[in-house]
Amino acid sequence: MRISAMGLLFLVGCASTHAKAGNPPAAIDAGVAPRGPVPDAGDDLGGDADFRDIANQANGSDSGTARARLEGFLFHHPHHHQRPAAVAMLAAVLLGVGDGAASKQLLVENASFLPTADRDFLAGLCEGQLGNFVMALALLRPYLATDPPHMTGLDDAEARARLRVTLSDALTASGDPAGAIDQLELYLQIEPSGEASRAFAIQRAERIAAEVSEPVALQALTARHGSLARATLGTKAVTALRSRGDEPSARKLDQETTSIRKQIGLEVSRPWAVAADPLRLGLVVPLSGAQARLGEVVLRGAMLVVTSVPNATQAMPFRLVLRDAAATPDRSDLGGGPSAGIADLARQEKVIGVISTPDPRAAELAKGDGLPLLLLDEHPTGTVSSAFSVLHSSEARAAALARTALSLGARRFAILGPDSASGKRLAAAYTHAVETGGGTITGHITYAPAATSFSSEVASLRKLAFDALFIPDDANKLELLAPALAVADIWPRSPRQVFTAAHSAAASGSGRRETLLMSTALGLSGKFVHNVERYVQGGLFCPGFYPSDDMRSASFVTRFRETYATQPSATDAYGYDAVSVLRGAVERGARTRADVLHMLTTQSFEGLTGDVRFGPDHGRIDPPLIYVVDGDNIRMWQQ
Repeated sequence: MRISAMGLLFLVGCASTHAKAGNPPAAIDAGVAPRGPVPDAGDDLGGDADFRDIANQANGSDSGTARARLEGFLFHHPHHHQRPAAVAMLAAVLLGVGDGAASKQLLVENASFLPTADRDFLAGLCEGQLGNFVMALALLRPYLATDPPHMTGLDDAEARARLRVTLSDALTASGDPAGAIDQLELYLQIEPSGEASRAFAIQRAERIAAEVSEPVALQALTARHGSLARATLGTKAVTALRSRGDEPSARKLDQETTSIRKQIGLEVSRPWAVAADPLRLGLVVPLSGAQARLGEVVLRGAMLVVTSVPNATQAMPFRLVLRDAAATPDRSDLGGGPSAGIADLARQEKVIGVISTPDPRAAELAKGDGLPLLLLDEHPTGTVSSAFSVLHSSEARAAALARTALSLGARRFAILGPDSASGKRLAAAYTHAVETGGGTITGHITYAPAATSFSSEVASLRKLAFDALFIPDDANKLELLAPALAVADIWPRSPRQVFTAAHSAAASGSGRRETLLMSTALGLSGKFVHNVERYVQGGLFCPGFYPSDDMRSASFVTRFRETYATQPSATDAYGYDAVSVLRGAVERGARTRADVLHMLTTQSFEGLTGDVRFGPDHGRIDPPLIYVVDGDNIRMWQQ
């Protein structure tokens, strides 16, 4: 992730959670002293140079690098006159990665010398991200119609954008939808020609309006508000007027609303208002043709969701409505693939949401109909989309392994992987996570993707010093590599074992060497352990899902075996999770597509593959699960 005004804005704006009750409005206590001495204005030429370097590179740094450098500056230059600016920049980085709690704590620790206006402004952004909207509104209310203070170390446009989105969330939570939409209109004025900003603000405004009842919309528009509020709330206000029998006023407001919507380029009829049946869940997968097996696998997991009865006294009769993604569409303008099925489910079947295999047109079509679309894909669809990617990316799984190794004490890392595009991509993600966490890559050795013998590569590996070894390849290739490592006397070590020089593969010389063995190991199965059990004991793998007997998945695995007489795969699990998310949203009270979309962007859902949570780009951001080989079993790793 790059540190940029718009990128951080979306992270702050989309990470808001529900308001927490009982939080009295109050500023951060200015009497809390920072951990280090209060800065003075003494000479520190080295600190000046360090700060200039940090500030000059801020927009080109990823969040991990920026955070590390700013924390380093604050540690090494506690008395520097630029400490307030560094604190502000670090608070912004923490907000940008969704860590409002850490950002708030940083402000508390530095409250005694930060300017009051700057401190309260940043504190308001933190409270907004943490869902404490009463407090956020109290702190940020002075800026409802004015620009924020000049933030030392923060870009003015970024500060203004953060402010407007946070105030919009806070006003929404306080029951002022029109005021919330007015803030989005002010947000639009920051970058009036930006298409992404425009799409974001308008979609947010439409969703706020979708949550409002007709009488509330009418009441909101009795006060003076901007054109965006009138455009998005007008339709419901018209309905309220007609329900009162005031047709002349309704007709006048309808004409005004239509005119404004046309002026700002909105559809006259809003997709978010499309009526949908919350008990109808759509599924578009290939049920014929070359990929029919894929559709069959996804359907197996999906059927277990709609037929499960977690609470018989409150059971809801969900129905799964199927369409064949491989079928030829009746309309040529819909193209091939799942698009035709998605259109039919959205417009004719009135489903509340759809699970589908990827298709170039699927996300765009779903967006036009305001349809929640859960794609069995790992590539994020973007902030302004109504589609969400359910699969953890391969890069996320590689990075999760690196972070686990770092947490266990590993500091030197080696990579042994295929000389392929995917192998290089995973190695890069792993390397980035290692270096961000303070580790070092001591070597990256590659082999031909089709290789079955690895003696020369393992011999080269033997010359390296490393605490952890990452193999970015599938389980079937790891099954060949593990014995080759053992021949070279390189063995996996238990992740429970404390790192010591005597046993680490970082040691030099001949004899047995031990390392944390890690792999993405897609396709991991019980057969794998049976074949190479002694060579992979203690290995840490991140395949997306494995049917272990742990509490998270035991019930699903048992039901799956009883129903289908086979073990579930990762595809089964991801399909199950996708349908579970839609079902879970309805069981939590979602009754419209707008309700579902709001929950998808603000809530998490317990699943087989993790606690499903989507980021601002609508990709998975919850940590992938990691598994450890323990005897003849593979279990979920818990540190």
